[in-house]
Amino acid sequence: MIIEIVDIQLLALKISRSENLPVLPTVVVQILKLYEDPNISARSLEHIIEQDPAMSAKVLRVAGSSMYGLRSVNTVKLALSVMGMNTLRSIAISLAYQQILSGKGLRPAFDHLAFWRHSLAVGIGARGLMRHINVGLDEEMYVAGLMHGIGILTMDRFAQPELINAVRAANINRIPLRQAELTINGFDHCQVGGILAEKWKLTPMMTNVIKYYDNPEEDLVTYETTIVAAAANHLAYHCGFPAMPGVPGNENGPAYLASLGLEQDKIDAISTQIMVEVDVADETMGSARAA
Repeated sequence: MIIEIVDIQLLALKISRSENLPVLPTVVVQILKLYEDPNISARSLEHIIEQDPAMSAKVLRVAGSSMYGLRSVNTVKLALSVMGMNTLRSIAISLAYQQILSGKGLRPAFDHLAFWRHSLAVGIGARGLMRHINVGLDEEMYVAGLMHGIGILTMDRFAQPELINAVRAANINRIPLRQAELTINGFDHCQVGGILAEKWKLTPMMTNVIKYYDNPEEDLVTYETTIVAAAANHLAYHCGFPAMPGVPGNENGPAYLASLGLEQDKIDAISTQIMVEVDVADETMGSARAA
């Protein structure tokens, strides 16, 4: 039997040619484009969501949850008035990303529910941190943080043996996943995620978060946002939401967080927000179905 050895060039070719990519729904592609238009109207977002009945139903369920205190929300327009445009946009993308995580396929190489909670925690943390640095980018930062680990999902789809070996080595040796990947495979999930982000045509800021969140010093273009994602990734681990239980996070995480220069009381408040919002999401978004 011939064993195919996957390298980053072959993997990039597979991703570029494959029809089995983790697919962003059309509605999410349109919503992501809204981040490039500062003059977008609330009605435009409402119209985009209304095009997708399944997305509309999920948004209405979240808007009618205990998080927002209403018993019944029966139109996207009302959901928009309840949550506001930025929150509605972020929740729509969260729901779509969760759908990607819950997609059927090969047996996953890791716990998808734990990974979903970690992704959500990073998004919440990134938004909270960014509000103290550049408030105009806080919601886009949430989406970038949410999707930071998309390369791991791509590896799970296209290079599962390599991912399984790296996860096993990371667990046994108690080292970060990226360190194990580089040692065993010669490439890491951040590189793979960057390939997918470019194929999805994400904004440069989001693409660079995905490519560099675990080594932000290499981002020479959008360092401010990437270091926030790196700090948020550390906070997610600190709050008890690791990407993969048993695999440690980046040892430089505390330094990334410290470099932002925030007072401890602000960091503590963001940590509390992460824990509360992830717990609430289990109820309002049905997180358990992401496993």
